[in-house]
Amino acid sequence: MTPEAAFEFYKQTLEGLTRDSIDNLDAVCRVDVKFKDPLHDLNSRTEMKQAFLRLFQTTQDVRYVVEEYAVTEAVVYFRWRLTALLSGKPWEVNGVTQARFNAEGLVTEHVEYWDAASQLYEHFPIIGRLLRFLRHRIAGS
Repeated sequence: MTPEAAFEFYKQTLEGLTRDSIDNLDAVCRVDVKFKDPLHDLNSRTEMKQAFLRLFQTTQDVRYVVEEYAVTEAVVYFRWRLTALLSGKPWEVNGVTQARFNAEGLVTEHVEYWDAASQLYEHFPIIGRLLRFLRHRIAGS
């Protein structure tokens, strides 16, 4: 399977992922998949599924859309947007992922890059105020 064909299947899985379809990751990820983002550094499909389940448990109306991608021999880089309700308020995260695929078309590594400070932590009352204050102080220096 070509990396682009493997990615297309993975993309469809991610964009359609819900709490009830979490086991669809079994068809696209190796058992020992490496999953890393600003909040996690995991080394199994089971742990990856648990991380996604926590997302679905703490947010509502999750929507994940891949906006564009680039393919190399075994790696796909893709830009995405996640929207949801977090504590009843609109929440949006924009990021880029590097995904590696094996010859069978399974994901061996999924590494996300996104800004947890501005896209997540600032939404919490106490830490958000502190981060905004620090950002303002540093920018004003």
